[in-house]
Amino acid sequence: MASKLALLLCLAMALPASAAEKLLEHPYWKSAVPAAKPPPPDAGITPGETLQYKIYWGIIPVGSSYLRVEKAVDVSSRTVWHLVSEADSNSFIANFYPVADRNESWMDVSNLDSLGYYRKISEGRYFYNEWAVFDRAAGRFYGEEMNRKGKVSAFEGKLDAPVPVSDYLSAVYRLRAEKLSPGDVAQVDVMIKKPLRLTVKARKFQKISTPYGTRKCLLLEPTEGGNGLFVSKSGKRMYVWVTDDELRLPMMLKAEIFIGSVTAKLVKRTITP
Repeated sequence: MASKLALLLCLAMALPASAAEKLLEHPYWKSAVPAAKPPPPDAGITPGETLQYKIYWGIIPVGSSYLRVEKAVDVSSRTVWHLVSEADSNSFIANFYPVADRNESWMDVSNLDSLGYYRKISEGRYFYNEWAVFDRAAGRFYGEEMNRKGKVSAFEGKLDAPVPVSDYLSAVYRLRAEKLSPGDVAQVDVMIKKPLRLTVKARKFQKISTPYGTRKCLLLEPTEGGNGLFVSKSGKRMYVWVTDDELRLPMMLKAEIFIGSVTAKLVKRTITP
C-alpha cells in the first residue's frame, strides 16, 4: 500500500539538496547473512518480487519507483524479509527538482514486526538520511540521522511491548498480508523515532487499468499524515487501489499535493529466483 511507494514527488522549482558525500550505513548491511531456512511465500509477500511503477503529475510523466522483496536473511537470530523501495525523478524533472529516495526494511517473517529500517530522502532542496534498529529483547530502539549539512546525530528510545512494530515500508507489506473488505478499517502502529498509528479505510471495489493490465481492486484510503510510504501528507488525501486476489498488488496510487495530484501506476511485476 500506500513511499509513499517512495512514490510521492512534489513538483516545485528548487535547487538540489546539499547532501553529504558519505551516507549513513545500516548495521544490518554487514551483519545480515542468507537465511539458513528460507521461508515460503506469504499472503502479499513473494520472495524476489519487484513491482515497477511510473509516476505522473496529471498526464505528465515525472519519475519511476519500485518495491522489491529481496531474499530472506537472518538478523540477530531472526529470519526476516529484506524489503527495498526506490523512487527517482526522470531526466526532465531532475533538471529542477531531482528526486532520489531509498527505503529499506527488515521484517520478521513470523510476525511481520520490523527489526529496523533505513531511509535516504533526497527531494529538491530537502535531504535526510536515517537508520534505526528495533531491539525487542532490550525494549529499545536506536539509530542515527544525518541532515543536508552532513551533521550526524544519534537517537534512542523505548519500545512499548507487546505493541507490534512497523516502519513505513514494512507497513506496506503488513497491510498487503491482510484480507480487507469494503467497510473494514485496518490500523498499523508505525515507529519512526516516535509512535504513529496509521489508519487505513477500505472503501469500495473498482476496476482499475494500468500498463500492467486491468484488475478488480479494493480502494483504500490511508488517513494519517506523515512522511512515509503510502502515507498521506498532512491535510491532503491519498488513495491506493489494491488487487482483490491473493497477490494484493498495489495497482495504483493517487496523492494530492499542493498543485493537483500525483499518480503512480503499476507497469510491471517480475520475480527473480
